[in-house]
Amino acid sequence: MKKFVFLSNRYYLMTLFLVIIIFFVFVSFNYYEKIDEEKFFLNKSLNRLESEVDIILNTYNIAADAVYNNVLNSTKLKRIVYYGWKFEDRRDNYRLYLKSELEPLYADLKKYYIRQLHFHFKDGTSFLRMQHPELYGDQLFGFRESVKYVNTEQKKFVGFEEGRIINGYRYIYPLSYKGEHIGSVELSLSFQAVTELLKNNFGGSKVFMIKNELVEEIALPVEQNKYKTSSTFENYSYDQEIYADLLQSDNEISLDIIKKINHKNKEELLARTDAEKSFIVSSRIDGNYYTASFINIRGIDGETKAYLISYQQSESLNFINQKFFTTIIISLIFLILTIILLTIIFSHNNKLRFLAHNDQLTGVSNRRDLTNILEKEYERSQRYNNTFSFIIFDIDHFKLINDNYGHNTGDRILKELSNLVQTNIRKSDYFGRWGGEEFVVIAPENNLQSAKKFAEKLRKEIDRYNFIEESNVTASFGVAEIAADENVDRLIKRADDALYRAKEKGRNRVEID
Repeated sequence: MKKFVFLSNRYYLMTLFLVIIIFFVFVSFNYYEKIDEEKFFLNKSLNRLESEVDIILNTYNIAADAVYNNVLNSTKLKRIVYYGWKFEDRRDNYRLYLKSELEPLYADLKKYYIRQLHFHFKDGTSFLRMQHPELYGDQLFGFRESVKYVNTEQKKFVGFEEGRIINGYRYIYPLSYKGEHIGSVELSLSFQAVTELLKNNFGGSKVFMIKNELVEEIALPVEQNKYKTSSTFENYSYDQEIYADLLQSDNEISLDIIKKINHKNKEELLARTDAEKSFIVSSRIDGNYYTASFINIRGIDGETKAYLISYQQSESLNFINQKFFTTIIISLIFLILTIILLTIIFSHNNKLRFLAHNDQLTGVSNRRDLTNILEKEYERSQRYNNTFSFIIFDIDHFKLINDNYGHNTGDRILKELSNLVQTNIRKSDYFGRWGGEEFVVIAPENNLQSAKKFAEKLRKEIDRYNFIEESNVTASFGVAEIAADENVDRLIKRADDALYRAKEKGRNRVEID
Protein backbone atom coordinates (compact mmCIF):
# COMPACT_ATOMS: atom_id res chain seq x y z
CA MET A 1 0.00 0.00 0.00
CA LYS A 2 1.39 3.40 -0.93
CA LYS A 3 1.92 5.74 1.96
CA PHE A 4 -0.43 8.49 0.71
CA VAL A 5 -2.82 6.42 -1.34
CA PHE A 6 -5.71 7.94 0.64
CA LEU A 7 -5.05 11.20 -1.25
CA SER A 8 -6.64 9.57 -4.29
CA ASN A 9 -9.78 8.90 -2.28
CA ARG A 10 -12.44 11.14 -3.77
CA TYR A 11 -14.45 11.19 -0.54
CA TYR A 12 -11.41 12.40 1.35
CA LEU A 13 -10.72 15.09 -1.26
CA MET A 14 -14.39 16.15 -1.33
CA THR A 15 -14.52 16.37 2.47
CA LEU A 16 -11.22 18.27 2.54
CA PHE A 17 -12.48 20.65 -0.14
CA LEU A 18 -15.72 21.20 1.80
CA VAL A 19 -13.82 21.93 5.02
CA ILE A 20 -11.57 24.44 3.23
CA ILE A 21 -14.60 26.10 1.58
CA ILE A 22 -16.30 26.38 4.99
CA PHE A 23 -13.09 27.90 6.39
CA PHE A 24 -12.91 30.55 3.65
CA VAL A 25 -16.62 31.30 3.96
CA PHE A 26 -16.16 31.73 7.71
CA VAL A 27 -13.11 33.96 7.21
CA SER A 28 -14.94 36.03 4.58
CA PHE A 29 -17.95 36.40 6.85
CA ASN A 30 -15.76 37.58 9.73
CA TYR A 31 -13.83 39.92 7.42
CA TYR A 32 -16.98 41.65 6.17
CA GLU A 33 -18.31 41.72 9.72
CA LYS A 34 -15.07 43.43 10.75
CA ILE A 35 -15.48 45.93 7.91
CA ASP A 36 -19.06 46.62 9.03
CA GLU A 37 -17.94 47.08 12.64
CA GLU A 38 -15.22 49.48 11.53
CA LYS A 39 -17.67 51.45 9.39
CA PHE A 40 -20.17 51.61 12.24
CA PHE A 41 -17.48 52.74 14.67
CA LEU A 42 -16.04 55.33 12.27
CA ASN A 43 -19.47 56.76 11.44
CA LYS A 44 -20.33 56.88 15.11
CA SER A 45 -17.01 58.60 15.89
CA LEU A 46 -17.57 61.17 13.13
CA ASN A 47 -21.13 61.86 14.29
CA ARG A 48 -19.95 62.21 17.87
CA LEU A 49 -17.24 64.68 16.89
CA GLU A 50 -19.73 66.71 14.83
CA SER A 51 -22.05 66.76 17.84
CA GLU A 52 -19.21 67.83 20.11
CA VAL A 53 -18.30 70.69 17.77
CA ASP A 54 -21.96 71.73 17.53
CA ILE A 55 -22.27 71.70 21.32
CA ILE A 56 -19.21 73.93 21.67
CA LEU A 57 -20.38 76.38 19.00
CA ASN A 58 -23.92 76.43 20.39
CA THR A 59 -22.59 77.01 23.88
CA TYR A 60 -20.62 79.97 22.61
CA ASN A 61 -23.72 81.13 20.77
CA ILE A 62 -25.62 81.23 24.05
CA ALA A 63 -22.73 83.05 25.69
CA ALA A 64 -22.53 85.54 22.79
CA ASP A 65 -26.27 86.21 23.06
CA ALA A 66 -25.81 86.92 26.75
CA VAL A 67 -22.94 89.34 26.09
CA TYR A 68 -24.91 91.06 23.36
CA ASN A 69 -28.15 91.37 25.33
CA ASN A 70 -26.55 92.48 28.58
CA VAL A 71 -23.66 94.62 27.40
CA LEU A 72 -23.23 95.26 23.70
CA ASN A 73 -26.85 96.15 23.02
CA SER A 74 -26.90 98.73 25.81
CA THR A 75 -28.15 102.19 25.01
CA LYS A 76 -24.89 103.74 26.14
CA LEU A 77 -22.72 101.79 23.73
CA LYS A 78 -25.16 102.17 20.85
CA ARG A 79 -25.24 105.92 21.46
CA ILE A 80 -21.46 106.04 21.06
CA VAL A 81 -21.69 104.12 17.78
CA TYR A 82 -24.53 106.37 16.61
CA TYR A 83 -22.54 109.54 17.32
CA GLY A 84 -19.48 108.02 15.65
CA TRP A 85 -21.62 107.44 12.56
CA LYS A 86 -23.26 110.86 12.61
CA PHE A 87 -20.27 113.01 13.48
CA GLU A 88 -17.47 111.97 11.20
CA ASP A 89 -15.19 114.79 12.30
CA ARG A 90 -15.30 113.49 15.90
CA ARG A 91 -15.34 109.79 14.95
CA ASP A 92 -11.87 109.12 16.34
CA ASN A 93 -12.90 110.49 19.72
CA TYR A 94 -15.98 108.26 19.86
CA ARG A 95 -13.86 105.30 18.79
CA LEU A 96 -11.45 105.85 21.66
CA TYR A 97 -14.38 106.37 24.04
CA LEU A 98 -15.97 103.09 22.92
CA LYS A 99 -12.65 101.30 23.25
CA SER A 100 -12.18 102.51 26.83
CA GLU A 101 -15.69 101.34 27.72
CA LEU A 102 -15.08 97.88 26.28
CA GLU A 103 -11.54 97.14 27.49
CA PRO A 104 -12.57 95.30 30.71
CA LEU A 105 -15.11 93.23 28.78
CA TYR A 106 -12.68 92.42 25.99
CA ALA A 107 -10.02 91.33 28.49
CA ASP A 108 -12.48 88.81 29.91
CA LEU A 109 -13.64 87.65 26.47
CA LYS A 110 -10.08 86.88 25.37
CA LYS A 111 -9.75 84.47 28.29
CA TYR A 112 -12.45 82.41 26.65
CA TYR A 113 -11.00 82.54 23.11
CA ILE A 114 -13.26 85.36 21.89
CA ARG A 115 -10.47 87.02 19.99
CA GLN A 116 -12.47 89.55 18.04
CA LEU A 117 -14.88 92.25 19.15
CA HIS A 118 -15.63 94.37 16.11
CA PHE A 119 -18.10 97.21 15.46
CA HIS A 120 -19.19 98.11 11.92
CA PHE A 121 -21.25 100.98 10.58
CA LYS A 122 -24.32 100.21 8.54
CA ASP A 123 -22.50 101.03 5.28
CA GLY A 124 -19.91 98.31 5.98
CA THR A 125 -17.17 100.58 7.27
CA SER A 126 -15.10 99.22 10.15
CA PHE A 127 -15.52 101.43 13.23
CA LEU A 128 -13.58 99.64 15.96
CA ARG A 129 -11.58 96.43 16.12
CA MET A 130 -10.79 95.76 19.76
CA GLN A 131 -8.11 93.25 18.70
CA HIS A 132 -6.51 95.82 16.38
CA PRO A 133 -7.83 99.31 17.32
CA GLU A 134 -5.29 100.92 15.00
CA LEU A 135 -7.00 99.34 11.97
CA TYR A 136 -10.29 100.99 11.07
CA GLY A 137 -12.14 102.74 8.31
CA ASP A 138 -11.82 99.93 5.72
CA GLN A 139 -14.85 98.89 3.72
CA LEU A 140 -15.98 95.34 4.60
CA PHE A 141 -18.92 94.65 2.30
CA GLY A 142 -16.62 93.57 -0.52
CA PHE A 143 -14.96 90.92 1.63
CA ARG A 144 -17.36 90.10 4.44
CA GLU A 145 -20.68 88.73 3.21
CA SER A 146 -21.76 88.15 6.80
CA VAL A 147 -21.39 91.85 7.69
CA LYS A 148 -23.24 92.81 4.53
CA TYR A 149 -26.02 90.33 5.32
CA VAL A 150 -26.55 91.59 8.89
CA ASN A 151 -26.62 95.23 7.84
CA THR A 152 -28.83 94.60 4.85
CA GLU A 153 -31.29 92.18 6.41
CA GLN A 154 -30.84 93.49 9.97
CA LYS A 155 -30.74 89.89 11.22
CA LYS A 156 -28.27 87.99 13.33
CA PHE A 157 -25.63 85.87 11.57
CA VAL A 158 -23.92 82.80 13.02
CA GLY A 159 -21.24 80.95 11.06
CA PHE A 160 -17.68 80.75 9.86
CA GLU A 161 -16.02 83.38 7.75
CA GLU A 162 -12.50 84.39 6.86
CA GLY A 163 -11.78 88.00 7.75
CA ARG A 164 -9.36 90.67 6.69
CA ILE A 165 -7.28 90.03 9.79
CA ILE A 166 -8.43 86.77 11.35
CA ASN A 167 -10.75 83.89 10.61
CA GLY A 168 -13.30 82.70 13.10
CA TYR A 169 -16.77 81.53 13.91
CA ARG A 170 -18.80 84.72 13.83
CA TYR A 171 -21.71 85.86 15.96
CA ILE A 172 -22.84 89.15 14.36
CA TYR A 173 -25.75 91.21 15.68
CA PRO A 174 -27.55 94.26 14.18
CA LEU A 175 -27.51 97.49 16.18
CA SER A 176 -30.20 100.13 16.18
CA TYR A 177 -30.55 103.38 18.08
CA LYS A 178 -33.87 105.12 18.56
CA GLY A 179 -35.43 102.99 15.84
CA GLU A 180 -32.67 103.62 13.32
CA HIS A 181 -30.35 100.87 12.15
CA ILE A 182 -26.82 102.10 12.78
CA GLY A 183 -24.57 99.10 12.17
CA SER A 184 -23.52 95.78 13.69
CA VAL A 185 -21.31 94.25 16.33
CA GLU A 186 -19.35 91.06 15.94
CA LEU A 187 -17.98 88.50 18.37
CA SER A 188 -15.59 86.06 16.73
CA LEU A 189 -14.61 82.73 18.25
CA SER A 190 -11.17 81.43 17.51
CA PHE A 191 -11.13 77.82 16.34
CA GLN A 192 -8.28 77.39 18.74
CA ALA A 193 -10.98 77.45 21.42
CA VAL A 194 -12.78 74.58 19.70
CA THR A 195 -9.58 72.57 19.28
CA GLU A 196 -8.50 73.20 22.91
CA LEU A 197 -11.89 72.20 24.32
CA LEU A 198 -12.00 69.07 22.16
CA LYS A 199 -8.45 68.17 23.11
CA ASN A 200 -9.02 68.71 26.85
CA ASN A 201 -12.29 66.80 26.95
CA PHE A 202 -11.73 64.04 24.40
CA GLY A 203 -7.99 63.83 23.78
CA GLY A 204 -6.19 63.54 20.46
CA SER A 205 -4.66 66.29 18.34
CA LYS A 206 -6.55 68.93 16.37
CA VAL A 207 -5.73 70.95 13.27
CA PHE A 208 -7.65 73.68 11.48
CA MET A 209 -7.12 74.39 7.79
CA ILE A 210 -8.74 76.90 5.48
CA LYS A 211 -8.93 77.21 1.70
CA ASN A 212 -5.98 79.03 0.16
CA GLU A 213 -8.24 81.11 -2.09
CA LEU A 214 -9.96 82.64 0.94
CA VAL A 215 -6.67 83.57 2.55
CA GLU A 216 -5.35 85.07 -0.68
CA GLU A 217 -8.52 86.97 -1.60
CA ILE A 218 -9.69 88.22 1.81
CA ALA A 219 -6.89 88.30 4.40
CA LEU A 220 -4.61 91.32 4.43
CA PRO A 221 -1.15 90.52 3.01
CA VAL A 222 0.45 91.17 6.38
CA GLU A 223 -1.93 88.64 7.99
CA GLN A 224 -1.32 85.83 5.52
CA ASN A 225 1.80 84.73 7.37
CA LYS A 226 -0.54 83.39 10.05
CA TYR A 227 -1.17 80.44 7.75
CA LYS A 228 1.11 77.53 6.92
CA THR A 229 0.86 75.80 3.55
CA SER A 230 0.10 72.10 3.66
CA SER A 231 2.28 69.53 1.90
CA THR A 232 -0.67 67.14 1.73
CA PHE A 233 -3.62 69.41 1.00
CA GLU A 234 -2.55 71.64 -1.86
CA ASN A 235 -5.70 73.77 -1.74
CA TYR A 236 -5.60 74.42 2.02
CA SER A 237 -3.39 76.10 4.57
CA TYR A 238 -3.13 75.41 8.28
CA ASP A 239 -3.93 77.94 10.96
CA GLN A 240 -0.40 78.60 12.20
CA GLU A 241 -1.42 79.23 15.79
CA ILE A 242 -3.26 75.89 16.08
CA TYR A 243 -0.62 74.03 14.05
CA ALA A 244 2.07 75.19 16.48
CA ASP A 245 0.40 73.15 19.22
CA LEU A 246 1.35 69.98 17.35
CA LEU A 247 5.00 70.74 18.04
CA GLN A 248 4.50 70.64 21.80
CA SER A 249 6.03 67.63 23.60
CA ASP A 250 2.82 66.93 25.52
CA ASN A 251 0.80 66.57 22.33
CA GLU A 252 -1.06 63.25 22.37
CA ILE A 253 -0.54 62.49 18.66
CA SER A 254 2.87 63.54 17.42
CA LEU A 255 3.33 65.55 14.25
CA ASP A 256 5.32 62.64 12.81
CA ILE A 257 2.33 60.30 13.26
CA ILE A 258 -0.02 62.87 11.69
CA LYS A 259 2.27 63.18 8.67
CA LYS A 260 2.33 59.40 8.28
CA ILE A 261 -1.48 59.25 8.45
CA ASN A 262 -1.78 61.98 5.82
CA HIS A 263 0.83 60.39 3.57
CA LYS A 264 -0.71 56.91 3.80
CA ASN A 265 -4.20 58.21 2.94
CA LYS A 266 -3.18 61.09 0.67
CA GLU A 267 -5.18 60.12 -2.41
CA GLU A 268 -8.34 59.45 -0.42
CA LEU A 269 -7.93 62.63 1.63
CA LEU A 270 -7.51 64.79 -1.46
CA ALA A 271 -10.52 63.22 -3.17
CA ARG A 272 -12.76 63.55 -0.15
CA THR A 273 -11.74 67.10 0.73
CA ASP A 274 -12.46 68.01 -2.90
CA ALA A 275 -15.95 66.57 -2.35
CA GLU A 276 -16.32 69.12 0.49
CA LYS A 277 -18.10 66.85 2.96
CA SER A 278 -17.29 65.68 6.46
CA PHE A 279 -15.59 62.28 6.56
CA ILE A 280 -13.33 60.04 8.59
CA VAL A 281 -10.44 57.71 7.70
CA SER A 282 -8.46 55.19 9.71
CA SER A 283 -4.85 54.03 9.52
CA ARG A 284 -2.55 51.54 11.20
CA ILE A 285 0.70 53.33 11.97
CA ASP A 286 3.60 51.70 13.86
CA GLY A 287 1.31 48.98 15.24
CA ASN A 288 -1.43 51.35 16.47
CA TYR A 289 -4.72 52.37 14.91
CA TYR A 290 -5.61 56.04 14.41
CA THR A 291 -8.58 57.95 13.07
CA ALA A 292 -8.57 61.27 11.25
CA SER A 293 -11.95 63.03 11.35
CA PHE A 294 -12.53 65.93 8.96
CA ILE A 295 -15.40 68.26 9.89
CA ASN A 296 -16.26 70.59 7.04
CA ILE A 297 -16.89 74.20 8.08
CA ARG A 298 -19.31 76.01 5.79
CA GLY A 299 -19.62 79.69 5.10
CA ILE A 300 -22.60 81.96 4.62
CA ASP A 301 -23.07 80.65 1.07
CA GLY A 302 -23.28 77.05 2.26
CA GLU A 303 -19.95 76.15 0.63
CA THR A 304 -17.12 74.47 2.50
CA LYS A 305 -14.52 77.03 3.57
CA ALA A 306 -12.38 75.08 6.01
CA TYR A 307 -11.89 71.77 7.82
CA LEU A 308 -11.50 71.05 11.49
CA ILE A 309 -9.40 67.88 11.75
CA SER A 310 -9.18 65.59 14.75
CA TYR A 311 -6.48 62.90 14.96
CA GLN A 312 -7.01 60.27 17.64
CA GLN A 313 -5.56 56.92 18.60
CA SER A 314 -8.32 54.30 18.53
CA GLU A 315 -8.38 51.41 20.99
CA SER A 316 -11.73 50.37 19.54
CA LEU A 317 -10.27 49.80 16.07
CA ASN A 318 -7.38 47.97 17.65
CA PHE A 319 -9.86 45.72 19.51
CA ILE A 320 -11.94 45.10 16.35
CA ASN A 321 -8.87 44.12 14.31
CA GLN A 322 -7.29 42.15 17.14
CA LYS A 323 -10.54 40.21 17.53
CA PHE A 324 -10.60 39.50 13.80
CA PHE A 325 -7.00 38.30 13.66
CA THR A 326 -7.50 36.18 16.79
CA THR A 327 -10.55 34.61 15.14
CA ILE A 328 -8.53 33.92 11.98
CA ILE A 329 -5.67 32.35 13.93
CA ILE A 330 -8.05 30.14 15.92
CA SER A 331 -9.91 29.23 12.72
CA LEU A 332 -6.62 28.40 10.99
CA ILE A 333 -5.56 26.19 13.89
CA PHE A 334 -8.98 24.52 13.80
CA LEU A 335 -8.63 24.03 10.03
CA ILE A 336 -5.19 22.43 10.42
CA LEU A 337 -6.41 20.17 13.23
CA THR A 338 -9.47 19.24 11.17
CA ILE A 339 -7.32 18.38 8.15
CA ILE A 340 -5.01 16.31 10.35
CA LEU A 341 -7.97 14.52 11.92
CA LEU A 342 -9.56 13.88 8.51
CA THR A 343 -6.25 12.61 7.19
CA ILE A 344 -5.86 10.23 10.14
CA ILE A 345 -9.45 9.00 9.82
CA PHE A 346 -9.31 8.47 6.05
CA SER A 347 -5.82 7.00 6.25
CA HIS A 348 -6.97 4.56 8.93
CA ASN A 349 -10.13 3.71 7.01
CA ASN A 350 -8.13 3.26 3.83
CA LYS A 351 -5.77 0.93 5.67
CA LEU A 352 -8.72 -1.08 6.98
CA ARG A 353 -10.20 -1.25 3.49
CA PHE A 354 -6.82 -2.28 2.13
CA LEU A 355 -6.42 -5.03 4.70
CA ALA A 356 -9.96 -6.20 3.99
CA HIS A 357 -9.00 -6.88 0.36
CA ASN A 358 -5.22 -7.34 0.44
CA ASP A 359 -2.69 -9.61 2.07
CA GLN A 360 -0.89 -7.80 4.89
CA LEU A 361 2.53 -9.25 4.12
CA THR A 362 2.73 -9.06 0.33
CA GLY A 363 0.15 -6.38 -0.44
CA VAL A 364 -1.51 -8.48 -3.16
CA SER A 365 -5.18 -9.50 -3.11
CA ASN A 366 -6.18 -11.84 -0.29
CA ARG A 367 -8.37 -14.92 -0.51
CA ARG A 368 -11.55 -12.99 0.29
CA ASP A 369 -10.93 -10.54 -2.54
CA LEU A 370 -9.96 -13.33 -4.95
CA THR A 371 -13.14 -15.25 -4.09
CA ASN A 372 -15.23 -12.14 -4.90
CA ILE A 373 -13.39 -11.75 -8.20
CA LEU A 374 -13.98 -15.40 -9.03
CA GLU A 375 -17.69 -14.99 -8.39
CA LYS A 376 -17.86 -11.93 -10.67
CA GLU A 377 -15.87 -13.65 -13.44
CA TYR A 378 -18.12 -16.70 -13.13
CA GLU A 379 -21.27 -14.51 -13.46
CA ARG A 380 -19.74 -12.73 -16.45
CA SER A 381 -18.88 -16.05 -18.12
CA GLN A 382 -22.40 -17.33 -17.58
CA ARG A 383 -23.99 -14.15 -18.90
CA TYR A 384 -21.77 -13.53 -21.92
CA ASN A 385 -20.58 -17.12 -22.56
CA ASN A 386 -16.98 -16.09 -21.90
CA THR A 387 -14.29 -18.32 -20.46
CA PHE A 388 -11.59 -17.84 -17.84
CA SER A 389 -8.96 -20.01 -16.20
CA PHE A 390 -7.92 -20.49 -12.60
CA ILE A 391 -4.23 -21.02 -11.82
CA ILE A 392 -3.12 -22.06 -8.36
CA PHE A 393 0.50 -22.61 -7.32
CA ASP A 394 2.59 -22.90 -4.22
CA ILE A 395 6.26 -22.77 -3.35
CA ASP A 396 7.91 -26.15 -3.21
CA HIS A 397 9.37 -27.23 0.15
CA PHE A 398 8.51 -23.87 1.73
CA LYS A 399 8.50 -25.36 5.24
CA LEU A 400 12.11 -26.46 4.76
CA ILE A 401 13.03 -22.94 3.65
CA ASN A 402 11.51 -21.52 6.84
CA ASP A 403 13.23 -24.17 8.94
CA ASN A 404 16.64 -23.73 7.29
CA TYR A 405 16.73 -19.99 6.66
CA GLY A 406 14.19 -18.61 9.12
CA HIS A 407 10.79 -17.03 8.80
CA ASN A 408 12.20 -13.62 7.86
CA THR A 409 13.75 -15.18 4.76
CA GLY A 410 10.50 -16.98 4.07
CA ASP A 411 8.55 -13.74 4.29
CA ARG A 412 11.05 -12.04 1.99
CA ILE A 413 10.64 -14.80 -0.59
CA LEU A 414 6.86 -14.45 -0.46
CA LYS A 415 7.11 -10.71 -1.10
CA GLU A 416 9.71 -11.04 -3.87
CA LEU A 417 7.71 -13.77 -5.56
CA SER A 418 4.60 -11.58 -5.42
CA ASN A 419 6.47 -8.74 -7.08
CA LEU A 420 7.90 -11.09 -9.70
CA VAL A 421 4.51 -12.51 -10.65
CA GLN A 422 2.89 -9.06 -10.78
CA THR A 423 5.47 -7.91 -13.33
CA ASN A 424 4.70 -10.93 -15.57
CA ILE A 425 0.90 -10.96 -15.72
CA ARG A 426 -1.50 -9.01 -17.96
CA LYS A 427 -3.36 -5.96 -16.74
CA SER A 428 -6.57 -7.93 -17.08
CA ASP A 429 -5.33 -10.74 -14.85
CA TYR A 430 -5.92 -10.96 -11.09
CA PHE A 431 -3.23 -12.19 -8.74
CA GLY A 432 -3.25 -12.81 -5.01
CA ARG A 433 -2.21 -14.90 -2.06
CA TRP A 434 -4.56 -17.80 -1.44
CA GLY A 435 -3.01 -18.66 1.90
CA GLY A 436 0.37 -19.67 3.33
CA GLU A 437 2.69 -20.26 0.38
CA GLU A 438 -0.19 -20.71 -2.05
CA PHE A 439 -0.94 -18.11 -4.73
CA VAL A 440 -3.67 -17.74 -7.36
CA VAL A 441 -3.93 -16.14 -10.80
CA ILE A 442 -7.37 -15.56 -12.36
CA ALA A 443 -6.97 -15.19 -16.13
CA PRO A 444 -10.09 -13.81 -17.88
CA GLU A 445 -10.58 -14.66 -21.59
CA ASN A 446 -7.93 -17.43 -21.27
CA ASN A 447 -8.71 -21.06 -22.24
CA LEU A 448 -6.93 -24.04 -20.72
CA GLN A 449 -4.05 -24.20 -23.19
CA SER A 450 -3.33 -20.47 -22.99
CA ALA A 451 -3.47 -20.63 -19.22
CA LYS A 452 -1.09 -23.58 -19.21
CA LYS A 453 1.44 -21.66 -21.34
CA PHE A 454 1.06 -18.68 -19.03
CA ALA A 455 1.59 -20.88 -15.95
CA GLU A 456 4.64 -22.43 -17.54
CA LYS A 457 6.08 -18.96 -18.13
CA LEU A 458 5.56 -18.04 -14.51
CA ARG A 459 7.12 -21.30 -13.37
CA LYS A 460 10.27 -20.61 -15.39
CA GLU A 461 10.51 -17.04 -14.11
CA ILE A 462 10.32 -18.29 -10.52
CA ASP A 463 12.80 -21.07 -11.20
CA ARG A 464 15.46 -18.77 -12.63
CA TYR A 465 14.98 -16.00 -10.04
CA ASN A 466 17.69 -15.89 -7.40
CA PHE A 467 15.72 -15.89 -4.15
CA ILE A 468 18.47 -17.67 -2.16
CA GLU A 469 22.13 -17.96 -3.06
CA GLU A 470 22.52 -21.57 -1.85
CA SER A 471 19.54 -23.13 -3.71
CA ASN A 472 16.74 -22.51 -6.19
CA VAL A 473 13.18 -21.75 -5.17
CA THR A 474 10.59 -23.51 -7.36
CA ALA A 475 6.79 -23.67 -7.55
CA SER A 476 4.21 -26.24 -8.66
CA PHE A 477 1.14 -25.17 -10.67
CA GLY A 478 -2.40 -26.49 -11.14
CA VAL A 479 -4.53 -25.06 -13.98
CA ALA A 480 -8.25 -25.43 -14.72
CA GLU A 481 -10.66 -23.74 -17.15
CA ILE A 482 -14.24 -23.00 -16.12
CA ALA A 483 -16.70 -25.46 -17.60
CA ALA A 484 -20.21 -24.58 -18.69
CA ASP A 485 -21.91 -26.85 -16.18
CA GLU A 486 -19.81 -26.28 -13.07
CA ASN A 487 -19.65 -23.74 -10.28
CA VAL A 488 -16.71 -21.89 -8.74
CA ASP A 489 -16.11 -24.41 -6.00
CA ARG A 490 -15.82 -27.22 -8.55
CA LEU A 491 -13.36 -25.11 -10.59
CA ILE A 492 -11.18 -24.51 -7.52
CA LYS A 493 -11.30 -28.22 -6.66
CA ARG A 494 -10.11 -29.25 -10.13
CA ALA A 495 -7.25 -26.74 -10.10
CA ASP A 496 -6.26 -27.86 -6.63
CA ASP A 497 -6.25 -31.49 -7.76
CA ALA A 498 -4.01 -30.56 -10.66
CA LEU A 499 -1.62 -28.84 -8.22
CA TYR A 500 -1.60 -31.99 -6.10
CA ARG A 501 -0.66 -34.06 -9.14
CA ALA A 502 2.18 -31.65 -9.93
CA LYS A 503 3.50 -32.20 -6.44
CA GLU A 504 3.24 -35.98 -6.82
CA LYS A 505 5.09 -35.91 -10.13
CA GLY A 506 8.15 -34.26 -8.68
CA ARG A 507 7.21 -30.58 -8.23
CA ASN A 508 8.39 -27.57 -10.25
CA ARG A 509 5.91 -28.37 -13.00
CA VAL A 510 2.49 -27.41 -14.39
CA GLU A 511 -0.49 -29.79 -14.43
CA ILE A 512 -3.92 -29.12 -15.98
CA ASP A 513 -7.36 -30.50 -15.39
